[in-house]
Amino acid sequence: MSTSSGTARMPLGRKLLIVALCVGVAVAGTLVYFLVRGEEAATYEFPGEHHVIIYLDRDIEDDVLEQIESELQEHPLAEQVQFESQAEAYERFKDTFESQPDLVDRVDAETLPSAFRVKLTDGDRSEEFIQEFEEAEGVYQITDLMELYRRYEPACIAFEEKGVSPAEGDTESILVEIEQACEQFRVGF
Repeated sequence: MSTSSGTARMPLGRKLLIVALCVGVAVAGTLVYFLVRGEEAATYEFPGEHHVIIYLDRDIEDDVLEQIESELQEHPLAEQVQFESQAEAYERFKDTFESQPDLVDRVDAETLPSAFRVKLTDGDRSEEFIQEFEEAEGVYQITDLMELYRRYEPACIAFEEKGVSPAEGDTESILVEIEQACEQFRVGF
């Protein structure tokens, strides 16, 4: 009777999969850590001009649009209200995604909603402001840029302080996505 005391060999593909999984978990864990410890990180002043974007239904009636604009102009938290038409939204979209011409070619002005971009007198009260408008007739969706900023800016600061960045030539890792999002914060909304 012969017995084999050798160990089984793991295929290289499985080893690489395990390594990739471990690296992914480590990166995700690091990001979560920086997001959770946001209060401890240094803070920068909000870089954007607008705190809230109120996207409108594409088929909004003129009288409903005028009513929303009037309410926004009179609201005590609204410091500045700027209307953005579908054509203006399309121009912004083309500028934002100029490095992705295939994406730009698939979108036209009628695809994008018009919106109100609102600067608040107190950005910390953005949630309160949104609650007043989120169920209004003609409102499709509201984006709270202040909430996004509060959530992600501490991680951007921490990544920058620690010198974490994608490797040269890396165009597809999560670090590239994080770097792009952080750059958007630095440039403004």
